[in-house]
Amino acid sequence: MQFYRRIKELLEAVADIPPLPSSAIVQNVADTRITFDDVLSLIKKHEGHKNHVYLDSVGKKTIGIGFNLTRPDAPAILKSIGANYDKVIKGQQDLTDEQIKTLFQINIKTAYSDAKKFLPQFDGLPRNVKLAVLDMSFNLGYTRLSKFTNTKQHIDAGNYKKAGEEILNSKWAAQVKNRANNLAKLFFSS
Repeated sequence: MQFYRRIKELLEAVADIPPLPSSAIVQNVADTRITFDDVLSLIKKHEGHKNHVYLDSVGKKTIGIGFNLTRPDAPAILKSIGANYDKVIKGQQDLTDEQIKTLFQINIKTAYSDAKKFLPQFDGLPRNVKLAVLDMSFNLGYTRLSKFTNTKQHIDAGNYKKAGEEILNSKWAAQVKNRANNLAKLFFSS
């Protein structure tokens, strides 16, 4: 008897719950969720991880995971993490892994902000599209990312395959080759 009473109570309790919205607006969180480690892993794959100054693919002095040492605020940022800019840029000082992680966190915050500016619906996009756009934002910065207008139009329309094709047809893809191919695959799989 007690079992049936408990079932009746449960049924009465859920009777007041409104029905779920139509499946067209229900979003599976697992499809859109990305973690810091997801982003770090992808960008690290493309940028590398170097404690010592190096030249990037276009000849700019860089360190860590793609931190551009020629950006105007680089001296102040390096000072804020306890590094000497002049020594780092001359190759006389290496960064610790912790310093590199801090620089990456600074860069990824900017990349995320730029991605959201480029695509206001960014947070609701499929996981792989978000990863690809964040990687592009990290590498390009907002000014260059904003020039991918056809890619943006295809993302806005939900045509991720076309968005991937667009990035492969860009001048940028010729410069970064494998990176563009990897990101296009992320678009194609969405």
